[in-house]
Amino acid sequence: MTAEETIELDVHGRRVGVPREVVGRLAAAAAAQAGVSSRHRDLSLMLGRGLDSGRVTLSRGEARALRAVLEDEPSGYGAEGEELMRAASEL
Repeated sequence: MTAEETIELDVHGRRVGVPREVVGRLAAAAAAQAGVSSRHRDLSLMLGRGLDSGRVTLSRGEARALRAVLEDEPSGYGAEGEELMRAASEL
């Protein structure tokens, strides 16, 4: 996988390389919950920016929203999702 195909997510200082397609799906899932939670809205926006820049640093609130998105579909994001879940759970 090339650098252009991965987005670096920094979650609590832990950097995880995530395929662009997975980041797009996470952003869409967060956007679907944006009406319920401003944290989900913020996460969606940050992930969208990350698709453009190649890198995202998440705040605590965004990391909590990421964990909630991952918990909604535990096996839907593959090994990268599992690694993100571990990083997001380290609060």
